[in-house]
Amino acid sequence: MRKLFLLPAVLLTLAACGGPGDFTPDDNAGMQLATKVSIFESQDNQKKWLLTAESVDFADLQSATLKNPELLLKEDGKDSARVSGDTGSFDYTKKLVTIDGNARITSFTEDVVIATDRIFYDVDKNRIWSDNKTTVTRGAAKITARGGVETDSKLTKIELKKQSTRLPKTTRELQRKK
Repeated sequence: MRKLFLLPAVLLTLAACGGPGDFTPDDNAGMQLATKVSIFESQDNQKKWLLTAESVDFADLQSATLKNPELLLKEDGKDSARVSGDTGSFDYTKKLVTIDGNARITSFTEDVVIATDRIFYDVDKNRIWSDNKTTVTRGAAKITARGGVETDSKLTKIELKKQSTRLPKTTRELQRKK
């Protein structure tokens, strides 16, 4: 009688554990999600750069996926430029930040705005670049670089690739917009 009772219990346990095995690492993706995250690097008690995001998915051990990222670049402890976009990633091993979707760099020191679909920032080389159509605006002058741009984090020297320039048509356009 005891064996007859154990047999259905064992069969029910095996049936409950069996099945197609739908478990995947994505089922635990919510466990690696963090909100309002800041990642930064500092030197001599001053931050060199600060990466913040509304939410970050740490599911991949090589990189983090960012929602609404904002990268603040610093010079002598002060904010020098802001890079923002819709999504992004931070590759830990390469120390590479990628910002996608309405990517925009706004310089606080050089009065320059750079807009494109995707911007990269190499932490070790302190270099920013894009590899697709990019618009650089300074005052009323607007330049489109069809092949992208490359610059340092200060945005003082901007290399344009395959560019076209729209110059102001009147002297009024030459005046700075405030």
